[in-house]
Order: sequence, then C-alpha cells, then structure tokens
Amino acid sequence: MIAYLSGKLAQKGPTHLVVDVGGVGYFVHIPLSSYDRVGEVGEQVQILTYLHVKEDGMELFGFATEEERELFRTLMSVSGVGPKLAQAVLSAMSPEEFRRAVVRNDLGRLTSVPGIGRKTAQRLVLELREKFGEEVQVAPEVKGASDEAFLALLSLGMRDSEARMALAKARGRLGKEASIEELIREALKG
Repeated sequence: MIAYLSGKLAQKGPTHLVVDVGGVGYFVHIPLSSYDRVGEVGEQVQILTYLHVKEDGMELFGFATEEERELFRTLMSVSGVGPKLAQAVLSAMSPEEFRRAVVRNDLGRLTSVPGIGRKTAQRLVLELREKFGEEVQVAPEVKGASDEAFLALLSLGMRDSEARMALAKARGRLGKEASIEELIREALKG
C-alpha cells in the first residue's frame, strides 16, 4: 500500500490533485474537505493515501488528515459502500458530523449525502453505530457558518455541488473564522 505521497503539487481541483513525486505525476482523488487544506499549486505537499485495487485498475485516494483516511477505511468496510461513496461522505460532512449522525440515527442527515439512500443510511447506522457510540459524545448539534452559508446558497438557486465548491473556495480565501455573510459574498463572487 502507498501510505502517503510527498512532492510538489502540480494540479489542484476540488475532487483531485496531481502530485509530482520525483518526476512522476500521481493522480489522487480527494474529498472536498481536503481541498482547502492541501496547499497551493507549486508548493511541497504530503498527502495521506489509500490505494484502491479493483479488477480493471487501481485508484489512489488522498486525505489531508489521518482522521479522514480512517473514516474512509471504516466506510469501505460497510457492505455496499465503495470508494466514491466514501469520498462523497467526506465531501459532504466532517468525520465528527458523520459519526454524530450515525450515533443519533439521523437518517435525514445521512441521506442528504449524494448517493446515500434510505437503505444505505440504515445499513451505515446498523453497522457503525455501536463502533462510533463510544467515540462520540452526543451533544446538541451546533450549525456552523459554513452550514448556514450552504443553505443560503441553495436558497439562492445554486446546485448542491456548485454551492459546496464555491464555499470551499471561499473558506480557502477567507479562513475558518469567516462570518456567514462573508462566506456567502465570497462564494457568490466565484
């Protein structure tokens, strides 16, 4: 298995990176959550990876944190969940939000992830709730500025994927402490 890649960031997109390691460009799928944490094109980066081997080829998935990679592996262990769906989960919510949704049996939050229907959400809860129950302290959920800004962009007519990408870029430019209004204004700029 390839544990990580360390090299120059050659390309960067919301769903992928190309990392130049000794003159070889590795195409790495990333969740949206890793996009604004990996650095800028031309910088030296280190990306944690997971190599997915299938009949017709291999795909490399990358993560900014060990917590993301560990959740990806956990999701892959659930029957019916492949790498693209695991990546969609990490793009839609943080590992902590996902664990909380599973522990609380919040099927509405789980089915808000593209590709997860009611049956898959129920299977995730069934297979992971006990495992996550010890890790998660169930406290009242607080919506962050990003969540509120996301809902506002949807109400303004943006599609789900457009809103997520626009917010990721806005967060990257403004930082984590940006207000809801600042995030919305920056996301609408494009």
